Amino acid sequence: MIGGMTDVTETAEPVVDVWPYVEMLSTEGVVSNYVLENSLVEKVYRSKDSKYDHVLLPTANENYFVVLVIDIKAKAIIGHHLLDLNKVYK
Repeated sequence: MIGGMTDVTETAEPVVDVWPYVEMLSTEGVVSNYVLENSLVEKVYRSKDSKYDHVLLPTANENYFVVLVIDIKAKAIIGHHLLDLNKVYK
């Protein structure tokens, strides 16, 4: 993700249906059922080269997100990671 990310939360169109993947994460205890049941998305960021979207799902912890990484061209979810902004911006 070279060059930073741009907040596209208000303008982004869904590239892929993320909710089956989120359902799997919910089953594994990574995402809460509340987030799944209410289709909650905190933010969507797009890479400067427009190759990837990062879909941030909220958690019960402040500044802690489950991030889904979307390959825009392939229209596929690459995977996810846990983002703890408290650790990143110490």
